[in-house]
Amino acid sequence: MPKRRSLTTLLFCSLLLVGAVAHAKEQIRVGLYHFPPFVVNEGDQVGGLATELLVLMNAHQDKYEFVPVATSPSTRHEILNLGRCDISMFEQAEWGWKNYDVDITEPFLDGSEVYIALAQPNRDQSYFDSFEDKTMIGVKGYHYRFANYNSDRNYLEKHFNMQLTPSNLGSIQMVLQGQRGDIAVVTRSFLGQFLKDHPEQKERLLISEKLDQTYHLSAVLRKGITLDIATLNELIDSLIEDGSLAPLLQDIRFDTGVGAL
Repeated sequence: MPKRRSLTTLLFCSLLLVGAVAHAKEQIRVGLYHFPPFVVNEGDQVGGLATELLVLMNAHQDKYEFVPVATSPSTRHEILNLGRCDISMFEQAEWGWKNYDVDITEPFLDGSEVYIALAQPNRDQSYFDSFEDKTMIGVKGYHYRFANYNSDRNYLEKHFNMQLTPSNLGSIQMVLQGQRGDIAVVTRSFLGQFLKDHPEQKERLLISEKLDQTYHLSAVLRKGITLDIATLNELIDSLIEDGSLAPLLQDIRFDTGVGAL
């Protein structure tokens, strides 16, 4: 009798194990580079809108588990190309992806970038008309329209005397300090968040009415994995259509003083 009970227990446990393996999700590594407020990286820890988006993507299907992988603006292309991650989130083709064998989803989120300078007497919007004889400031690894989306440090230094910082916050601080640079390009939503947290700094900044670029953010998918672009598009569309994505966007829509984001 005890032997029969042991065999029954073993069979039951085996069935549970088989069932667990059968229902295990395939892991998809999602590369996320520091791009606040969409992605906020601190070391290997990832936060911001991105982590909430991955939670939704995991909850809306049962085949894949999307896990965050911290990357950087300047290394994210090679990390995906080498297979260390499967998706790079919050991208568009012009940002260095045209020479890579990848698929790109339909856009699912819009954003833009503006120019800022230190406010001074008699300085107005015409200050942004020309970048000649000015030192530009931007984030290392980012792609800007005024520079033809070329993120190469040597190119930027040669043609725009550009100073590169690790983040949008660093770019804003450099302008406020009035040293080493004249005009910075910053993500508009991040600037809105910064001014919300530091309203006393608003009068110190001249914010351009014109945009450097308006972008339509997508996900870049590495070819050759089980997940295909049609399935990824369908998943993202489902988050939009059922209203799941909308609440995540509320906290990143701020007013910079030159129109609503």
